[in-house]
Amino acid sequence: MLLIYNVILDNKKRKKYDLVFSKIFSDLNFPCKIRYLKDELTDSGLSQFSHLLITGSELFASRENENNDKVLRVIRYFVNQEKAILGICYGHQMLAKAISGKKVCRKREEPEFGWKKVEIISNPLFKGIKNPVFYESHYDEVYDLDENYHVIATNLDCSVQAFQYKNLPIWGVQFHPEVDYKTGEISLQQRFKEFPEQKKYYQNEMNETQNYEQRLKVFENFAALSSRWEIEIVE
Repeated sequence: MLLIYNVILDNKKRKKYDLVFSKIFSDLNFPCKIRYLKDELTDSGLSQFSHLLITGSELFASRENENNDKVLRVIRYFVNQEKAILGICYGHQMLAKAISGKKVCRKREEPEFGWKKVEIISNPLFKGIKNPVFYESHYDEVYDLDENYHVIATNLDCSVQAFQYKNLPIWGVQFHPEVDYKTGEISLQQRFKEFPEQKKYYQNEMNETQNYEQRLKVFENFAALSSRWEIEIVE
């Protein structure tokens, strides 16, 4: 069973993403439960789950806050058990931070917003995905990873778009494969209405021939990979 750790603060947005992720994994016939920052997650409670997904958030992984220790503790439980993990955006950054400390996460000089081409390498997480364009919305980034990490996706603006930790079923992705085009555009326009100076960072590299639905294969592949023995790294 999958634990979806929804760490979004805004109640309305959090509920919206509950529905998004619930539908994704319901369509895959993969059972899941959703938990929140307010929940007390004990080791005995976590033991029932085979997979962990950590969502994006308004929180900044590069800054200390009252929720850090709680998120890091949950992630480290799954890392220590060598169970399957997928961190998305903030979750990706906190995953790297849980493993390697705050030295691998920093605030970017400029945020990355929009629909960006990502160069991927052969990896089980990206099976069936070709020449992807993903939704990006982040102020922080993962950087300077050591030899225990395989960087499996990059672009010109962010060198670590995705990683796999060792040969384990543990991945972080900076982009948002759960976000469809309509939802992403609405979210960005709302952001730019509130912070008009940030619109200059927007980029749209989507084209009419882009198969954007292939983004969901990230979740399909993640759900299928439940054991480290099923992982094959292609250098």
